[in-house]
Amino acid sequence: MPDVQPDRLAFPQPDGHHLAQLNFATAIADLDNPLMAGFVDALAAVNGIAERSPGFVWRIRDSQAAAAQAIIGDPRETFTMSVWETAADLEFFAWNTVHRRFMKNRHGWFLPPATPFLVMWWIEIGTIPTIEDALARLARLREEGPSEAGFGWDNLDGTRAWQTAGPPPG
Repeated sequence: MPDVQPDRLAFPQPDGHHLAQLNFATAIADLDNPLMAGFVDALAAVNGIAERSPGFVWRIRDSQAAAAQAIIGDPRETFTMSVWETAADLEFFAWNTVHRRFMKNRHGWFLPPATPFLVMWWIEIGTIPTIEDALARLARLREEGPSEAGFGWDNLDGTRAWQTAGPPPG
């Protein structure tokens, strides 16, 4: 049985649901700036790995991302939005593929977040999230804290991979 602190909210995966996630990062420079080249140059490859990863269901595509970027309004705000069969599938991708190198190097490309930058929620299988809904969930998480409407890694049972991860692969 997982070690769960009694004062910590945990949101187990309901039957018939997948995990949706939205995460943000504010770039230290415009994406066409040479400071961001290492990140930008690897983005297509990392997205391709995500799409081939076990449990991957959906991610926002470039044309959808452009429309979402117009809603967000800040060209330095980068984001991903995706759906995974389980939290374990997303966690495996994030911490057991080349993506982990980007997590370890993120401080060279992105400003430290002042507020929660990630929101996750359970979504009915077959549903595609909208950027408007995801942004509303992130705002609610920032204002009210974790709930079934939006939560973070700390609100899931089990030890998280970043707590035990060794050096990045390769």
